[in-house]
Amino acid sequence: MLICIKHSGVLLMRKIQFWTLVALAGLITGVAVANVPRLASAAGTSSAQVTVPDSVLNSLIGEPDRHFHRAADLYVKGDTTGAASEIRTGAALIRIEAGRASATDASTLKKTATDLDTLAGNVVNGNVGSRTELDLAFARADLALASHYRSMADQALADKDRAGAARWLKAAGDCVDEAATWTGQSPSGAQAQVWDQMHALQAKIHTSANWTMDEAKKGVGYLGTQIQYLGQQMQGFDTTGAKSNSK
Repeated sequence: MLICIKHSGVLLMRKIQFWTLVALAGLITGVAVANVPRLASAAGTSSAQVTVPDSVLNSLIGEPDRHFHRAADLYVKGDTTGAASEIRTGAALIRIEAGRASATDASTLKKTATDLDTLAGNVVNGNVGSRTELDLAFARADLALASHYRSMADQALADKDRAGAARWLKAAGDCVDEAATWTGQSPSGAQAQVWDQMHALQAKIHTSANWTMDEAKKGVGYLGTQIQYLGQQMQGFDTTGAKSNSK
């Protein structure tokens, strides 16, 4: 059944069954996290129109990584079917988030989601050599999300939207930290100083302490430096986690 749902927020083209519509209706009224699998399932198929409100999308920030961690744990336990399912859910959530991204960030997020779907298929088919391949894919996904959230923070600052800037700075910072965890990278020297400065700002935001717009603008710069650094580091690693000799 093809149905068009219109609502303020992000517009997605998807094919959706009646029971999924019921779940989405409940989600829109405020039970987003409980219905993540159904929302992701709706986003992972094709053909009808589904709009997801910004308030729902905001409540799903961080959800992709929860599924990535479950996928990694299931993979280690040998449950490739379960791991693949978690990866696909994470991919679908990223595809949903792409709906409100800038053209450049949306393109990156959509490609990231497609790459994750491919990874899920490889997991099921036994074509993944080690967990490191998952770790690096999840790190790339986090960097794509971090770049998107950083752009949102920059726009919020331009709009003098203090609450929005705080939300996006926190989201971007958390994604950068997750990416660093997946790759096992610890910055040193000047990079470590940038990391410390960003974490100091994150601590203020987490605790609702006073922070200035100038500090937030610097935070956007710190995030850009961190994302670039991790991206460069990842280019030097192959799927075994070893430094590539070609670099």
